Amino acid sequence: MPNAPNLRAINYTLDDSRIAKHPLAERDMSRLLYYNAGCIQDKIFNSITSLLQPGTSLFFNNTKVIPARLFFQKETGAQIELFLLKPVWPSPIISIVMEEKKRVVWECMIGNFKKWKGNTVLSRMLPANGKLVK
Repeated sequence: MPNAPNLRAINYTLDDSRIAKHPLAERDMSRLLYYNAGCIQDKIFNSITSLLQPGTSLFFNNTKVIPARLFFQKETGAQIELFLLKPVWPSPIISIVMEEKKRVVWECMIGNFKKWKGNTVLSRMLPANGKLVK
């Protein structure tokens, strides 16, 4: 991929406690990141109507988090990371690809690329329906 960013440049550690695992029972009590005139504040979503002024732009983000980082280990012990960027086949639509039961193709970045020869098959065990599958 020409001019692809280095995987190390976008790799960061995020404390697990900062990641929502499930939506709140009272959805309007979820946290809201509020930006106004260069100032960023933590708010509660139920206060959004008091924050919106006439002419305010409101953007909706309906993205979902997917397990985009896949780690494999070679027989030599070297770890290879595949970072899924975008689905290519059978569809460019993530929700369709995530439901696919057969083969899918993704555009990826490869971490530790120098330790992987392209003709070496990578595999790993993954949980599926309560079992580990290869």
